[in-house]
Amino acid sequence: MQTIIRKTNNLITRLLLIIIVLCSVCTTLYAANDNDINEADKKVWDWYFKGENVGRAFFESKITGTTYPYHVYLPASYANNTDKDYPVIYVMDGQWSYKGFAYHMERDSREVIVVAIEQGGAEGSNRRMVDYSLPGAISYLDFFRQEFLPLIESTYRIDANNRSFQGTSISGVVTTVLLFLDDHKKPLFKNYIAYDASFGHNPKQMQSLIGKRLQLENRIESNLYLTSAVPVPYYSNYFEVTNFIESLENHAIPGLNIYHEWYLVSHNSILGASLDDTLELIYGKPKL
Repeated sequence: MQTIIRKTNNLITRLLLIIIVLCSVCTTLYAANDNDINEADKKVWDWYFKGENVGRAFFESKITGTTYPYHVYLPASYANNTDKDYPVIYVMDGQWSYKGFAYHMERDSREVIVVAIEQGGAEGSNRRMVDYSLPGAISYLDFFRQEFLPLIESTYRIDANNRSFQGTSISGVVTTVLLFLDDHKKPLFKNYIAYDASFGHNPKQMQSLIGKRLQLENRIESNLYLTSAVPVPYYSNYFEVTNFIESLENHAIPGLNIYHEWYLVSHNSILGASLDDTLELIYGKPKL
């Protein structure tokens, strides 16, 4: 097991951090959330983006009894390279995160398919709190693996050896649940990505899940990318994330690589702060 943790520890930065929090300033490396890209998107998607925004579609799950909107982004080369299979990243909370991921792939000329699932259910139902936290996450992942993923991968040319799964906040929990529920002999995913995950939700059930997985086989050949926001209570899940990392380190799981970075931003800005670094770690430096 390898853990790579990058932190800033000098006094000046800590003082700056406190000032930022007290002033409620949300600093981001790039504001890659839905609101920020909406206005630009209306003007530039059709003529500036070389890749294809397939559009919003809907999937009705028999397992959860819920309908989920979803979006697909295809890189510019997809239409012409008919013999090529592409890496894919499945993104949770697509109602907020899809355009940010699509924008970053387009801007950096990354040949990666983005499939983003919105929270299901009626507007205002907050279905994500059922699907993304334990124990509901187990049924949600049954839907994802048995119903949704086969549909997507029978429709698009996807490299089955290069799949990533991403979540933020509470959907970061379902990402990590998937890591420990994935097939231990032939996992579906190579990379699991969780931004400022809400590991404070049902931690005993999470630890039980981890224990059962390690009894099955005490080895996980995967990469886990974790980020967290400013290490101040109520402004982020930093301490929940670092406690979770410590619990994994105590298990000393062979083959599991953990990457962790924290940023001088609040919880609501962690997606934009994390994207560039995480995508570079997984897919390499952008093609300029």
